[in-house]
Amino acid sequence: MVGLRMTRRRWAIVTLVSTLATAILATSVVAGQFRSPDSEAFHAGLATGEIARVADIAAGEGLPGRGVFVQTTDTGQLCLWDAPSAGSRQRQGGCNSADDPLGGHELSVSFAYDGGPAVSDVRDARLIGLVAERVAEVHVLMSDGSRRAMRLRDARIDGASYRAFGHRFTPGELRQGAEPAAVLALDAAGQEIDRQQTGFVR
Repeated sequence: MVGLRMTRRRWAIVTLVSTLATAILATSVVAGQFRSPDSEAFHAGLATGEIARVADIAAGEGLPGRGVFVQTTDTGQLCLWDAPSAGSRQRQGGCNSADDPLGGHELSVSFAYDGGPAVSDVRDARLIGLVAERVAEVHVLMSDGSRRAMRLRDARIDGASYRAFGHRFTPGELRQGAEPAAVLALDAAGQEIDRQQTGFVR
């Protein structure tokens, strides 16, 4: 089990894996601001709390479908991760304080991929996210200027309303010169109200 503190506006990475081989896969993660918890308590908290499925990642290109899950731990963390099932230890995502799940922003996202570093060597690139209720649309801005619209699903978490999504990039979407550069949150008028960089573009 691994919990790492990231830079400003990023989550603690949560990667729960069943084998060392899974642990060494290349992964990039971006998300909301994270206030570093006590490491021992943080790890212990990952085994507690309720888990709810809030979105889906479709199967494709020989890869199985995955769920997007929210977990509120007994130690006060709200974790968002994707995995084959709620009980799987092959989880990738991150955690923020349950008091401020979005880190003071309109969206928090996690982008993970296996393989790399060249785009041609990336086998499974997935984006998951949680956004404020007032976010009407989420677009992924590609490095060539094109956009990919994410499908949002309403999510009720600890009495508050959010929207969640999960997306797996196909080989046709992910190629040299057209890489996911940023994730944009748009309001009902189509105006950008927040964005986060993926850190993927080289």
